[in-house]
Amino acid sequence: MSIFESVLLGIIQGLTEFLPVSSSGHLELANYLFGIEGESNLQFTMMVHAATVLSTITVFFKEIVRLIKGVFKFRMNDETVYAFNILISMLPILVVGMFFQDDIEGLFTSNLLLVGCMLLVTAVLLTFSWRAKPREGKITPK
Repeated sequence: MSIFESVLLGIIQGLTEFLPVSSSGHLELANYLFGIEGESNLQFTMMVHAATVLSTITVFFKEIVRLIKGVFKFRMNDETVYAFNILISMLPILVVGMFFQDDIEGLFTSNLLLVGCMLLVTAVLLTFSWRAKPREGKITPK
């Protein structure tokens, strides 16, 4: 992978990560267009996602610290409930990741048709959410 390709893929990841679109899907499309595949692609993808985690922590640092402080008060408060709901929301992907990791990787890696279809599904869902009436609601385990 050339430096130009790395920079371009990094820019794509950076621009799409905080938008309601699939940054991984866009990276797959760019990888296909540049003909990038193999171990260098995997290493780059891991580094880009690690950088994304660091940028997310940086952007939401105050909120993360507030949640952690609230949880370590060891009593039920808004922060504890919110953290608990986050953990519950991770359970489905934990189960899928543990039992179906190889199947999922095989399904999504270099499958441009599926990536394109999922980007279209995302576009439809975003259109519906844009047209939906806004409503207030709390995050609950349900």
